[in-house]
Amino acid sequence: MNETTVRGNIIGAPTSRRVGDDPVFSFRVASNTRYQDRESGEWKNGSTLYFTASCWGRLAEKAGGRLVKGDAVILSGRLLTNEYERDGVMRRDLEMRVAALGPDMARMDVTVRRPRAEEPAPPPAEVDEDADLVGSTDATPAGEPGSDDESGPDTTPAGLGTFAGAGRP
Repeated sequence: MNETTVRGNIIGAPTSRRVGDDPVFSFRVASNTRYQDRESGEWKNGSTLYFTASCWGRLAEKAGGRLVKGDAVILSGRLLTNEYERDGVMRRDLEMRVAALGPDMARMDVTVRRPRAEEPAPPPAEVDEDADLVGSTDATPAGEPGSDDESGPDTTPAGLGTFAGAGRP
């Protein structure tokens, strides 16, 4: 089955659970279409696609706890229709089995941290203050006076991205 890429917003509180030994991270997404009216030139909202996004395994572990309601995301994965019966009525819902997930950088501020190539990533409890920041034009390390973030050093494990709250609605 082909993969589909969708831009949207998380519309409900994400949940984490386990299915057997596999971690699963799920959340609801709304994706709006917009078009420009040819006569008036105005941008108008079209239909909205609602679906449940499900991340499994390693992606579920990395995404869990990093996304919240309102975050703008880009998802790529397989769209599936689930059929089930509730109260004697057959129902269907749409699910995306997510293969790749990231913040929509056109609509959110994002900080990405990567481990240095010559060094292994530190354990999650340690802080790697020498990690390179991607997308930052400020040479002042986070948490130091003069930096954009004076709340303290980022304790996110190296190699895992974080969504900065500044771009959230």
